[in-house]
Amino acid sequence: MVFGTLYTFPGDQCRTIAIKAVAKANGLDLDIRETPRTPDHLSISKLGKVPAFQGADSFKLFECMAIALYITSQNEQTTLLGKDKKEYAEIIKWMSFFNTEIVILMTQQLLPQLGVIPYDRDQVEFFANMTQRSVDVVEEYLQDRTFLVGDQLSLADLFCAGNISLGFQFFYGKAWRQQNPNVSRWYEMVCHQPIYAAVTDKFQLLDEPKLTNNPPEKKPETVPKNGAAVAIEATQA
Repeated sequence: MVFGTLYTFPGDQCRTIAIKAVAKANGLDLDIRETPRTPDHLSISKLGKVPAFQGADSFKLFECMAIALYITSQNEQTTLLGKDKKEYAEIIKWMSFFNTEIVILMTQQLLPQLGVIPYDRDQVEFFANMTQRSVDVVEEYLQDRTFLVGDQLSLADLFCAGNISLGFQFFYGKAWRQQNPNVSRWYEMVCHQPIYAAVTDKFQLLDEPKLTNNPPEKKPETVPKNGAAVAIEATQA
Protein backbone atom coordinates (compact mmCIF):
# COMPACT_ATOMS: atom_id res chain seq x y z
CA MET A 1 0.00 0.00 0.00
CA VAL A 2 1.28 3.44 -0.92
CA PHE A 3 2.08 5.52 2.17
CA GLY A 4 1.91 8.80 0.34
CA THR A 5 2.89 10.92 -2.65
CA LEU A 6 6.15 12.87 -2.80
CA TYR A 7 6.50 15.76 -5.24
CA THR A 8 10.07 16.51 -6.28
CA PHE A 9 12.35 17.12 -9.26
CA PRO A 10 13.96 14.35 -11.33
CA GLY A 11 17.17 12.75 -10.14
CA ASP A 12 19.03 13.29 -6.89
CA GLN A 13 17.26 16.43 -5.70
CA CYS A 14 19.39 17.61 -2.79
CA ARG A 15 16.52 18.18 -0.36
CA THR A 16 14.70 14.95 -1.21
CA ILE A 17 17.45 12.33 -0.96
CA ALA A 18 17.09 11.77 2.79
CA ILE A 19 13.32 11.51 2.53
CA LYS A 20 13.59 8.78 -0.09
CA ALA A 21 16.27 7.02 1.94
CA VAL A 22 14.35 6.81 5.21
CA ALA A 23 11.11 5.93 3.43
CA LYS A 24 12.77 2.97 1.73
CA ALA A 25 14.49 1.90 4.95
CA ASN A 26 11.17 2.08 6.81
CA GLY A 27 9.40 0.04 4.14
CA LEU A 28 7.17 2.96 3.16
CA ASP A 29 6.13 2.98 -0.48
CA LEU A 30 6.10 6.51 -1.90
CA ASP A 31 4.51 7.52 -5.17
CA ILE A 32 7.26 9.78 -6.55
CA ARG A 33 5.97 12.57 -8.80
CA GLU A 34 8.81 14.28 -10.67
CA THR A 35 6.71 16.86 -12.50
CA PRO A 36 6.19 19.60 -9.92
CA ARG A 37 3.78 22.54 -9.87
CA THR A 38 0.82 20.49 -11.03
CA PRO A 39 -2.58 21.37 -9.52
CA ASP A 40 -2.23 18.50 -7.02
CA HIS A 41 1.22 19.70 -5.98
CA LEU A 42 0.08 23.31 -5.65
CA SER A 43 -2.77 22.20 -3.42
CA ILE A 44 -0.08 21.17 -0.89
CA SER A 45 2.56 23.84 -1.46
CA LYS A 46 1.04 27.10 -2.67
CA LEU A 47 4.51 28.33 -3.67
CA GLY A 48 5.16 25.20 -5.70
CA LYS A 49 8.18 24.19 -3.66
CA VAL A 50 9.66 20.72 -3.56
CA PRO A 51 9.63 18.45 -1.79
CA ALA A 52 5.97 18.32 -0.87
CA PHE A 53 4.11 15.36 0.59
CA GLN A 54 0.56 14.08 0.84
CA GLY A 55 -0.16 10.92 2.79
CA ALA A 56 -2.66 8.26 1.83
CA ASP A 57 -4.70 9.62 4.75
CA SER A 58 -4.69 13.08 3.05
CA PHE A 59 -2.21 14.55 5.56
CA LYS A 60 -0.25 17.27 3.77
CA LEU A 61 3.24 18.61 4.44
CA PHE A 62 5.66 20.95 2.75
CA GLU A 63 9.20 21.95 3.82
CA CYS A 64 11.91 19.34 3.52
CA MET A 65 12.86 19.14 7.19
CA ALA A 66 9.29 18.56 8.31
CA ILE A 67 8.77 15.82 5.73
CA ALA A 68 12.06 14.10 6.55
CA LEU A 69 11.29 14.09 10.27
CA TYR A 70 7.75 12.83 9.72
CA ILE A 71 8.81 9.96 7.45
CA THR A 72 11.64 8.96 9.78
CA SER A 73 9.37 8.97 12.84
CA GLN A 74 7.06 6.37 11.28
CA ASN A 75 9.49 3.76 12.61
CA GLU A 76 9.03 3.79 16.38
CA GLN A 77 12.32 1.90 16.83
CA THR A 78 14.40 4.13 14.57
CA THR A 79 17.89 5.08 15.70
CA LEU A 80 18.06 7.89 13.13
CA LEU A 81 16.51 10.49 15.45
CA GLY A 82 19.08 10.20 18.22
CA LYS A 83 19.32 8.49 21.59
CA ASP A 84 17.74 11.29 23.63
CA LYS A 85 16.23 14.76 23.41
CA LYS A 86 19.62 16.45 23.24
CA GLU A 87 20.69 14.39 20.25
CA TYR A 88 17.30 15.01 18.64
CA ALA A 89 17.82 18.76 19.05
CA GLU A 90 21.32 18.48 17.57
CA ILE A 91 19.94 16.62 14.57
CA ILE A 92 17.50 19.44 13.88
CA LYS A 93 20.30 21.98 14.43
CA TRP A 94 22.51 20.50 11.74
CA MET A 95 19.63 19.96 9.31
CA SER A 96 18.70 23.61 9.68
CA PHE A 97 22.31 24.77 9.36
CA PHE A 98 22.95 22.92 6.11
CA ASN A 99 19.55 23.81 4.68
CA THR A 100 19.97 27.55 5.27
CA GLU A 101 23.67 28.33 5.63
CA ILE A 102 25.01 26.06 2.89
CA VAL A 103 22.40 25.14 0.27
CA ILE A 104 20.91 28.60 -0.19
CA LEU A 105 24.32 30.28 -0.44
CA MET A 106 25.65 27.57 -2.73
CA THR A 107 22.81 27.95 -5.18
CA GLN A 108 23.55 31.66 -5.46
CA GLN A 109 27.01 30.55 -6.54
CA LEU A 110 25.51 27.96 -8.89
CA LEU A 111 22.60 29.72 -10.60
CA PRO A 112 24.58 32.36 -12.51
CA GLN A 113 27.04 29.78 -13.81
CA LEU A 114 24.17 27.65 -15.10
CA GLY A 115 22.70 30.65 -16.90
CA VAL A 116 19.52 30.67 -14.83
CA ILE A 117 20.07 34.22 -13.55
CA PRO A 118 22.45 36.97 -14.79
CA TYR A 119 26.12 36.21 -14.24
CA ASP A 120 28.28 38.52 -12.14
CA ARG A 121 31.77 37.31 -11.30
CA ASP A 122 32.04 39.28 -8.06
CA GLN A 123 28.67 38.04 -6.83
CA VAL A 124 29.57 34.42 -7.59
CA GLU A 125 32.86 34.85 -5.73
CA PHE A 126 31.06 36.44 -2.79
CA PHE A 127 28.61 33.55 -2.41
CA ALA A 128 31.37 30.97 -2.95
CA ASN A 129 33.26 32.53 -0.04
CA MET A 130 30.13 32.68 2.11
CA THR A 131 29.40 29.03 1.41
CA GLN A 132 32.94 28.03 2.28
CA ARG A 133 32.71 30.02 5.51
CA SER A 134 29.78 27.82 6.54
CA VAL A 135 31.50 24.64 5.36
CA ASP A 136 34.52 25.61 7.47
CA VAL A 137 32.30 25.35 10.55
CA VAL A 138 31.51 21.74 9.64
CA GLU A 139 35.11 20.97 8.71
CA GLU A 140 36.33 22.01 12.15
CA TYR A 141 33.48 20.22 13.92
CA LEU A 142 34.18 16.92 12.15
CA GLN A 143 37.88 16.93 12.97
CA ASP A 144 37.45 14.27 15.65
CA ARG A 145 33.98 12.99 14.76
CA THR A 146 32.65 10.37 12.37
CA PHE A 147 29.00 11.45 12.48
CA LEU A 148 27.32 14.81 12.87
CA VAL A 149 25.44 13.69 15.98
CA GLY A 150 26.43 11.04 18.49
CA ASP A 151 28.26 7.85 17.64
CA GLN A 152 26.04 6.45 14.91
CA LEU A 153 24.39 7.44 11.65
CA SER A 154 21.43 9.78 12.06
CA LEU A 155 18.95 11.66 9.94
CA ALA A 156 21.31 14.63 10.19
CA ASP A 157 23.97 12.76 8.21
CA LEU A 158 21.55 11.63 5.52
CA PHE A 159 19.84 15.00 5.18
CA CYS A 160 23.00 17.11 5.28
CA ALA A 161 24.95 14.90 2.87
CA GLY A 162 22.06 15.26 0.46
CA ASN A 163 22.17 19.02 0.89
CA ILE A 164 25.89 19.39 0.25
CA SER A 165 25.81 16.94 -2.67
CA LEU A 166 25.32 20.01 -4.90
CA GLY A 167 28.85 21.07 -4.04
CA PHE A 168 30.30 17.68 -4.84
CA GLN A 169 28.33 17.62 -8.10
CA PHE A 170 29.56 20.97 -9.40
CA PHE A 171 32.42 22.48 -7.37
CA TYR A 172 34.37 20.16 -5.10
CA GLY A 173 37.21 18.63 -7.07
CA LYS A 174 40.26 16.78 -5.78
CA ALA A 175 42.10 19.92 -4.65
CA TRP A 176 39.11 21.13 -2.62
CA ARG A 177 38.73 17.73 -0.98
CA GLN A 178 42.38 17.75 0.05
CA GLN A 179 41.82 21.14 1.69
CA ASN A 180 38.62 19.95 3.38
CA PRO A 181 39.44 16.37 4.39
CA ASN A 182 36.96 16.05 7.25
CA VAL A 183 33.88 17.10 5.30
CA SER A 184 35.04 15.01 2.35
CA ARG A 185 35.62 11.93 4.51
CA TRP A 186 32.23 12.33 6.18
CA TYR A 187 30.40 12.88 2.87
CA GLU A 188 31.98 9.82 1.27
CA MET A 189 31.16 7.74 4.36
CA VAL A 190 27.48 8.73 4.22
CA CYS A 191 27.25 8.18 0.47
CA HIS A 192 28.46 4.61 0.92
CA GLN A 193 25.92 3.78 3.61
CA PRO A 194 23.43 1.26 2.15
CA ILE A 195 20.47 3.38 3.27
CA TYR A 196 21.79 6.35 1.23
CA ALA A 197 23.24 4.48 -1.73
CA ALA A 198 19.96 2.63 -2.27
CA VAL A 199 18.20 5.79 -3.48
CA THR A 200 20.98 7.75 -5.21
CA ASP A 201 22.90 7.55 -8.45
CA LYS A 202 26.26 5.78 -8.56
CA PHE A 203 28.76 7.53 -6.29
CA GLN A 204 31.27 9.66 -8.17
CA LEU A 205 33.71 12.39 -7.23
CA LEU A 206 35.05 15.13 -9.45
CA ASP A 207 38.71 15.34 -10.37
CA GLU A 208 38.23 18.96 -11.41
CA PRO A 209 35.32 21.31 -10.68
CA LYS A 210 32.66 21.48 -13.36
CA LEU A 211 32.14 25.18 -12.64
CA THR A 212 34.95 27.64 -11.82
CA ASN A 213 33.29 31.08 -11.82
CA ASN A 214 33.00 31.65 -15.54
CA PRO A 215 30.07 32.93 -17.61
CA PRO A 216 27.69 30.13 -18.64
CA GLU A 217 28.35 28.50 -21.97
CA LYS A 218 24.79 27.26 -22.33
CA LYS A 219 21.60 29.22 -22.68
CA PRO A 220 19.13 28.85 -19.79
CA GLU A 221 16.79 26.64 -21.79
CA THR A 222 19.58 24.12 -22.42
CA VAL A 223 20.83 23.90 -18.85
CA PRO A 224 20.76 20.29 -17.54
CA LYS A 225 17.25 19.80 -16.26
CA ASN A 226 18.05 18.50 -12.81
CA GLY A 227 20.81 20.98 -12.05
CA ALA A 228 18.71 23.99 -12.94
CA ALA A 229 15.61 22.67 -11.22
CA VAL A 230 17.46 21.94 -8.01
CA ALA A 231 19.05 25.35 -8.02
CA ILE A 232 15.87 27.25 -8.73
CA GLU A 233 14.00 25.43 -5.99
CA ALA A 234 16.75 25.95 -3.43
CA THR A 235 16.68 29.72 -3.83
CA GLN A 236 12.98 29.79 -3.00
CA ALA A 237 13.51 28.43 0.51
